[in-house]
Amino acid sequence: MKELGLRALTGAVYVLLTLGAAWAGPVTTFLLYLPVCLIGLHELHRLLRQPTEEPPTTWTMLVGATVYLAVGLHAVDQQWNLGYTLALSFLMLLITITWSLWRGQPDPGQAMGQTLCGLLLVAVPFGLMTHFFAVDRWMFIGFMILLWTNDTGAYLVGRAIGRTPLLPAVSPKKTIEGLLGGIALTLGVAWMLANWHDFLSKQEWLIVGGLIALTATLGDLLESAFKRARGVKDSGRILPGHGGILDRFDGFLLAVPAVVLYLQLIR
Repeated sequence: MKELGLRALTGAVYVLLTLGAAWAGPVTTFLLYLPVCLIGLHELHRLLRQPTEEPPTTWTMLVGATVYLAVGLHAVDQQWNLGYTLALSFLMLLITITWSLWRGQPDPGQAMGQTLCGLLLVAVPFGLMTHFFAVDRWMFIGFMILLWTNDTGAYLVGRAIGRTPLLPAVSPKKTIEGLLGGIALTLGVAWMLANWHDFLSKQEWLIVGGLIALTATLGDLLESAFKRARGVKDSGRILPGHGGILDRFDGFLLAVPAVVLYLQLIR
């Protein structure tokens, strides 16, 4: 019960901070999530590196922060060309390659792969998050509500009637019943959001809900595979009752790019 209460308290603070920042606007959200992005990047590098390798360096964090700022800046300031982001990201990758070779790392390919993986799986999704504000402030809030709904629905249904393992080799506790329960509840909430906010049609809201449910589940499974390969229960300990940043945002990291891409296609 104590663990459940701690988890609920941490979750409540997280929800209030996220909604408060969203209400204040994209710049506030952008600044709030910068340290979250960097901590998540650090956690991912710890999961991916071999025990004999060095921990993430200041340069790695700087690369992640630069890509996050460049990707997010396109949403905050529409004058910022997306091509600048790609060029800057490529420049940072070149510097990383040069630095790896200069230091004489025994496996520079491993180091570069970890850096690229961190940028694609953490820095870019967090940066893309602010693109929801280009549609409407409630687009970001609605996205987060649907993401939380999927997590809650999958957990409750899985606990109540879950019998059929989804991918037991990766995550033994996740069930097909939980997956379907999360999808059903997410679609139901998406239908309600469509009645309150008409910047997306009802069909578009339902597609967004379905995308979130499926990609968030995939992100959850991916992080579980990383942790299982490393033999750890949580990615970190910064969030009491939840674990690390990646434990809380695993589904977020794949759902954001999927929904942003869909919005770009329909607008």
